[in-house]
Amino acid sequence: MKLTGVEVPAETLFKLPPNTFIAVISDDKGEMRTVKVDRDSIPENESLLGVASGCFIRINGQFVWVDPCPY
Repeated sequence: MKLTGVEVPAETLFKLPPNTFIAVISDDKGEMRTVKVDRDSIPENESLLGVASGCFIRINGQFVWVDPCPY
């Protein structure tokens, strides 16, 4: 899966609208970038982020937390 998005100000983290997927990435020098991931770059009905307690799945354009993760 290849995600696409746009860089946004770090302040975006404090006022996230519903169904927003943000990635915070630190480069080799420790500089952080905040990226709003394009929802359409995330395949429908597939796990996009899994952790020990479950995963997010994009279902009908919405990010849904599923526990346990079916994938």
